[in-house]
Amino acid sequence: MLSFQLTAVHSQSDNWESFLETLLSDEEMSSDAREELAFMYESMHESPLNINCATREELAQLPFLTYEQIEDIHAYIYMHGSMLTLGELQLIGSLDFDTRKLLRLFVYAGDAPVKRQKLRIDDVLRYGRNEMVLRMDIPLYKRDGFCYHSPDELKRYPNRAYLGNRLSHSLRYSFNWHNRIRFGITADKDAGEPFFHRNSTGYDFWSPYLYIKDFDWLKELAVGNFKVQFGCGLLLGGGFSTGKSMALSSMDRNTQGIKPHSSTQEYGYFRGAGVALGRGHMIYTLLAAYTPLDATIKGDTLIGSFKEDGYHRTELEWSKKDNVTLSTLAANVRYSYRGRKLGVTALTESLSLPYKERDCFNGVSVDGSLHRARYALAAELSVLDSKVAFLSSQTFRLRSGWTINSIFRIYSPGYMALHSNAIAEGSVQNETGLLTGFSHSGRNLKINGYLDLFLHPEPKYGVSDRSNGMDLRAEADLKLGRRDNLYGTARFKSKQKDCKYTGQLEYCITGRYRLRWTHNCCSGAELKTQLLYSRYDFIAEPISNGWAVTQSYSRSLFNDCLNIGVSMAAFCTDSYDSSVSVYETGLRYAYNFMTLYGQGARAAATVRYKWKNNMQLNLKIGGTYYFDRDEISSSQQRIDSNHKEDISLQFIAKF
Repeated sequence: MLSFQLTAVHSQSDNWESFLETLLSDEEMSSDAREELAFMYESMHESPLNINCATREELAQLPFLTYEQIEDIHAYIYMHGSMLTLGELQLIGSLDFDTRKLLRLFVYAGDAPVKRQKLRIDDVLRYGRNEMVLRMDIPLYKRDGFCYHSPDELKRYPNRAYLGNRLSHSLRYSFNWHNRIRFGITADKDAGEPFFHRNSTGYDFWSPYLYIKDFDWLKELAVGNFKVQFGCGLLLGGGFSTGKSMALSSMDRNTQGIKPHSSTQEYGYFRGAGVALGRGHMIYTLLAAYTPLDATIKGDTLIGSFKEDGYHRTELEWSKKDNVTLSTLAANVRYSYRGRKLGVTALTESLSLPYKERDCFNGVSVDGSLHRARYALAAELSVLDSKVAFLSSQTFRLRSGWTINSIFRIYSPGYMALHSNAIAEGSVQNETGLLTGFSHSGRNLKINGYLDLFLHPEPKYGVSDRSNGMDLRAEADLKLGRRDNLYGTARFKSKQKDCKYTGQLEYCITGRYRLRWTHNCCSGAELKTQLLYSRYDFIAEPISNGWAVTQSYSRSLFNDCLNIGVSMAAFCTDSYDSSVSVYETGLRYAYNFMTLYGQGARAAATVRYKWKNNMQLNLKIGGTYYFDRDEISSSQQRIDSNHKEDISLQFIAKF
């Protein structure tokens, strides 16, 4: 379970940065998942909820609120009327200081309308919020893919050269009216991809969307690119995978239904239309989509694998772009009443070419959940082409302040849902496991952790026989006075894989440890020091160790109009297996972890300037220097130098 212990800070921007860093700190989370989550919470931060009329489902999207706290907020408003200020949150006993501070980032106390505001075009145009985000990344180095290659060389080796220039850039436009009408478009070009060349629309990826919700019987309507989440995600998941820590904390609060796809992630979405209609306690959802996919084709008749990285830089990568289509029809019926939920989902899909000797997928799932102040239960059973997947979760909140979670899963070896997104050590197939977690929140100390025991009953990639493993993680967050905070994590994983030396399965053991100290100065600046250590151990291979030390400084000036951040890191690892992941504040929607290995140093500086409350300019400069090599990476990505530097620019306008 994630911990959101934050020290006293001197500005809302510092508080916001700390929230996002803690939220995205799970090493298992992919970069796409971090972008998706960052965008979702940035949007909620920019368009806060009116706490006096926010629904339980809307408040449940905030990961630091428990079901009990949400019920207490609604009970307070029911008994005492609308809150006049957020200071009244102090009167709700289950909300501690840190939770109240985080809640202020996403809600405000406004007038509660007598009834839901009706749709008027003039009101939508007058009070809707527009936002335009432009970003460009400029590398100050040249990879081999951008070097000159003679026509004869390209004729023999056409994939040695990238089709486009070194720049990567993107644009986002979004419109939001009270979170009930949203539309926009996202476009993205990666470094090396052609711009207008071979593509009359310029960008190789466009994501338009229109999303409408909560208009009488029309609960949700999405047109364009969208994502879907039903049940626990066994049949239709949300489109990106998070780590086990977040899965434990959010299993009993998964947002159900349709959501627009507005990030630059180039896979995991549907392209079509979906609608949810409902009255009372019943909601009926129907969606139809015709989605292009990138894939590797074998012999022009079979799909070898799906390509999910979104890169279209070379002739080979370009040939895989949108060369397969997926037709989808799905229906869902959901019933909810006083914490009880029951849902049934039916899905039928067909690919334009067979994948693993199958071109049609037909499945059905049944899910249910029960939420109470002290416990929550959820489960889903999915059957896809006679293969079964089952998942159940239990959450118990003890009066002593402890929370106990468990997730049991069993996935058939042949289960293959194209849109599954559920807790797993690998993919949602060929796995049985039990994940048990705990957390405790005290006045100055928060601790949590989990133990995951898993079994793969049949062989998988790199494992020629039945295998098993375990994953253990612990986390502690200690407040040291008003200005200091100590945070630490320890993770130990042991899993079997093939060993050429012994000719049988052996355990591969990895350990990753992190210790972070944060100090908030009287001037409003924040200092953050971090020590990381990793260890990799596999029989017949040398033990690989890695460490890193980081230091960061940030400060807001002129009433948060100017924010300056500087970070430095020194690292030394024996191999990639003992690499370390270092968090580095980036531009908006780009909160990521740098994976560092070898011997070297990293430095970065970020400047954010706001003016007139509706414009913002962000600049980031970063560089990595290696002491153990003369070149970086390989193949077309090779850099003929031991260092690389980047400049990133971002402009945000709100109107």
